[in-house]
Amino acid sequence: MMHIGVLETGRPAPQLVAAHGDYVDMVTRLFAGESDIRFSRYWLQEEPLPALEACDAYVITGSRCSVLDEAPWMLALEDFLRRAQAARRRVIGICFGHQILAKALGGRVEKAAAGWRLGLNSYALYGAPDWLNGAKVLRINAIHQDQVVVAPEGARKFATGVDCPVAALAYDDWAVSVQAHPEFTMEFERSLLTTLRGVTLSEGLADQALATLDAPGAQTDSADIAKGFAAFLRKGQRAD
Repeated sequence: MMHIGVLETGRPAPQLVAAHGDYVDMVTRLFAGESDIRFSRYWLQEEPLPALEACDAYVITGSRCSVLDEAPWMLALEDFLRRAQAARRRVIGICFGHQILAKALGGRVEKAAAGWRLGLNSYALYGAPDWLNGAKVLRINAIHQDQVVVAPEGARKFATGVDCPVAALAYDDWAVSVQAHPEFTMEFERSLLTTLRGVTLSEGLADQALATLDAPGAQTDSADIAKGFAAFLRKGQRAD
């Protein structure tokens, strides 16, 4: 049994949690087809980080927070990730997790010059890790303003999207991160965009994003990504 610690860095609005669960629930559901994985959650905004050896691997969730704020809990997480690198403890970063992993290891994160990336996006793969089984494109739901603009030394970019050139990174054999949200179902993305429409997002911008969910054949490749993530984590299982 593989033990994954989910490092919870943010939570959706309460009405979204009531309907869809929180980000830890979504990560757990993403791996629902993997019977040999158990999860522990760590709410980083209010709780201390676990000991690095507490879990076999870690997943860092998305968050409404910005890594550019450098809150104390974020700086502690950056230190944790540098220690994970030294110990080769496997890590998966999603959205905020993608950004803070890059920042912790010397990359640069900025507000995207093109503004928000929203809705269902397609990301071209090149030189993708073998656990993606030769895929050339991944369709994943997205919502972000910040993004990685310079990858850390030694990290290999393997996906790019419209106005998001560093969409996924592989860190040797111990970490991988993606800017978009494979754990977001189409239903959650729709609810999220609808909730933010006219509040955080302009109506026009939200409507454009919602339209991507209604395009013919619109669907995510989340199931394939989950299988790939699980294969990546299993390759790093250790006896300790």
